Amino acid sequence: MTTNSDTRNLSLREAAARLGVAPLTLRRMAVYQGRLPYLKIGRKLLFRPSDLEAFELGCLVPAGRR
Repeated sequence: MTTNSDTRNLSLREAAARLGVAPLTLRRMAVYQGRLPYLKIGRKLLFRPSDLEAFELGCLVPAGRR
């Protein structure tokens, strides 16, 4: 059974904190660069936890690569 916190979309600030970047940086990456999917509800940007996980995996550099 999933809890509400498992499926809850994250605010811009929460998502930025999770990725370890500033909210403005995350906004630029999502809105202007198109690097990260987001939901737009009115003026609010929301991020799905599964999209953040997929983004993190896409940034992973394999061992031995420089």
